[in-house]
Amino acid sequence: MKSKLLLLLTILACCQLHAQMAADQAALLCSEAEALFHEANEISRREPARAIELCRKAAARYERVLLGSDLKNSKIHYNLGNIYFRMQDTGRAILEYRRALQLDPNDAKLLQNLQFARASRQDQFKEPEQTRVLKTLFFWHYDFPFYLRQYVFLAFFLLLWLCATVCIWYRPLWLKVSLFFAIIVSIGFGSSLSLTLYQLRKERFGVILAREVIARKGDSDSYAPSFTDPLHAGTEFKLLQQRQGWAEIQLPDKQTCWLPNQDFELL
Repeated sequence: MKSKLLLLLTILACCQLHAQMAADQAALLCSEAEALFHEANEISRREPARAIELCRKAAARYERVLLGSDLKNSKIHYNLGNIYFRMQDTGRAILEYRRALQLDPNDAKLLQNLQFARASRQDQFKEPEQTRVLKTLFFWHYDFPFYLRQYVFLAFFLLLWLCATVCIWYRPLWLKVSLFFAIIVSIGFGSSLSLTLYQLRKERFGVILAREVIARKGDSDSYAPSFTDPLHAGTEFKLLQQRQGWAEIQLPDKQTCWLPNQDFELL
């Protein structure tokens, strides 16, 4: 019995030591990547080719961390997005910014960089009239960042219960109006937060990484192109289904088409 217990403790100690070594190695790779990217920014004007090479090395280190360790956080994806954007790889930059956003939807600087990267991509889509109407009616859901919606929801949810408690003994008209207003705001912002979390966890989104790709009307090259022009890197979409190496996607303007799997990556 003692020998088995000793063996178990030895195995646990080895596992802990291996995990610590992996964490230390990942931290070292991240530190090296940051130093390489910092150097690339400093020499980007004097030696642009050298700067791109340093960016490639920095990106490779971050990719090794993501593939070979449990050290996965929004900062790594954010830094990786910055590196790819410096390399003018708009598709991968947007992909990494979106991944970082899934882990930290409250980062205002991340949102700013994502919008800047989106503005630099080649394909821009006009939203359907229905979507524009929804964005006008439910502006807080589309325009307010996630963290601000959280704060507003918590503030009015607390106000709701405070007003409800006071109404047990004291019921002036202004308090009833305040209670009603707090209920409406809490429901609106609570629904907005729930919808955002549902979309992040249940719906699957992706980004085109190929420099350009011909979208098809079906799941093979024998189908006719869906559009006159090809789609380009950085175009975001919602995944509808996948089969036989192809995926049916929905673009921001609600049009659908098929893409080969090798030309995009899912979040």
